[in-house]
Amino acid sequence: MRDRELVLRIKDATDLLAMVGQAVQLRRQGSAWVGRCPFHSERTPSFQVVPDRGFYHCFGCGKHGDAFTWLMEREGLTFGEAMEQLARSAGIELPRQRERSSAEVDLETRMRSVLDAAQEFYLRRFQESAKAREYLAGRGISPAFAQEAGFGYAPEAWEALVTHLRQQGFSSDLVEQAGLVSRNDRGSSLDFLRDRLTIPIHDARGRLIAFGGRAFGDAKPKYLNTRETPLFNKGGILFGFHRAKGQMRDGALVVEGYFDVLMLHQEGIHQAVAPLGTALTEDHLKLIARFTKRLVLCFDGDAAGLRAMEKSLKLALPMGFDIRLLLLPSGEDPDTWCAKLGAEGFKELLRGAPDWTSFVINRALEGKDLRRIPDRMSALRDLAEYLVFLPATPDRRELFASLSHQLQIPLPEFDRAVQARAHPSSAAPEPEPTAAEKVDELLRPLLILCRDPQVRAQIAALPHAWWETLDGAPFLQCLLDVDGDEALLPPEVLAQLRHFEAIWASKDEAEKVPERIYLKLEQAFVLREIQANNRMLQDPSVTADLPLARNLERRQAELLQREKGIQRQLRAQR
Repeated sequence: MRDRELVLRIKDATDLLAMVGQAVQLRRQGSAWVGRCPFHSERTPSFQVVPDRGFYHCFGCGKHGDAFTWLMEREGLTFGEAMEQLARSAGIELPRQRERSSAEVDLETRMRSVLDAAQEFYLRRFQESAKAREYLAGRGISPAFAQEAGFGYAPEAWEALVTHLRQQGFSSDLVEQAGLVSRNDRGSSLDFLRDRLTIPIHDARGRLIAFGGRAFGDAKPKYLNTRETPLFNKGGILFGFHRAKGQMRDGALVVEGYFDVLMLHQEGIHQAVAPLGTALTEDHLKLIARFTKRLVLCFDGDAAGLRAMEKSLKLALPMGFDIRLLLLPSGEDPDTWCAKLGAEGFKELLRGAPDWTSFVINRALEGKDLRRIPDRMSALRDLAEYLVFLPATPDRRELFASLSHQLQIPLPEFDRAVQARAHPSSAAPEPEPTAAEKVDELLRPLLILCRDPQVRAQIAALPHAWWETLDGAPFLQCLLDVDGDEALLPPEVLAQLRHFEAIWASKDEAEKVPERIYLKLEQAFVLREIQANNRMLQDPSVTADLPLARNLERRQAELLQREKGIQRQLRAQR
């Protein structure tokens, strides 16, 4: 009960209107104050603060909360951290049990002090280094933004920082705990960053926790972070997030490197963030999800960038993000491309970024020969891995129908593949053909005859028009594609083949003669053509076109004559 009373006391002592008003321009409307929502992009204000009742609410996106949730959403704080900050602002002392051990707090405080001292050292050395300032100028970073971003310089010396910090009264052990030094074989402390441009790294609350170091010229590695510490876990930190978190109304822009983020921030594209030398992680995405569910992934257009895009998609889609992709031309980074297009041009590029489906489709079809069923089935498996995350809408249905047609895979089979990906445990093998997978009676003998190399060559030489529109045609094409090698067949095709073999064994020998099977196949084709011609000849637009009508009549006579000839051949074979 005392906890609830404490929370209410802190809420009552907090001016929610003043807090929200620092980020949102509000105007009074009755007992509420209204403005444009900071959590999503909108033109007409739908966000309101009701200070008398201590809450805010957006009628557009549904965001709702109080002073605690405001700090948690906007600053990325936990409830405990928000409570500490609000209590401190209100002059309310929290009970001792809410504090961590004094040793833990003391170590964290001392590490922050040594990091701040290191930053002061790097800043002074930056002013003394023409090389560092010229490098930034060459990258398009203005002096004003260089100062705002806190760029520094780690001198080309083994112990410059270590010596300075010792003189400031910091122990070697503390400097090492802060991640700023390494030890050589003799146990001596050496500066971790040497002859590098330094870039301060902050947590979500804007507190300095580590440094990045950018090498000059061709030195390797190009980027280097100071060591991980109790304050710094690079798998959970996004570079630039402390600046970007309040600017994600139109979504978060995830890029690959420090300078991508810094150049974009300089140009007013403040929603940019980047992992710190790692792939995007689930922790990174959870951090972003506190502020937005819209994600724009921007990677290089080279092979490595495409792989990174795929990995990020697989991680982000299950978390419910609305994802758009921005692939840059090969050899371009977001900072270089922004410099070429200008800030407004790059913003326009972001606004027009396509959703993830087109990228996934292109990647799944890349390098595949869609005339071969194994390739089509492989593309289907690749697509299903992503398409399972599409919401069930008419647009999804239309996309599935289009892909089904493109891959020449029946729509029910396409649906089953996606559903099986969503519920793997329910995907049971189906050795018996379903109605949707029914194979035409005329094709079944051909599937069995394909096992004989000589007969398979004869079947391959048959006009494809005789069989390509029949149910089950993809199965025959698959057998021809693998040249009879059953080891290369997809499991579903092999299951169909085994089923038909059982039926084939009970057939009369006369029905197994290849020439008779070919004649029946041709006869069915001729009859289909006759029916199609009849329908065309009954069309008024055709009868009005005399030359076309005569051509169709001539063709019809040829077909009827051929059908009679096939009947005579079949009777002669009995």
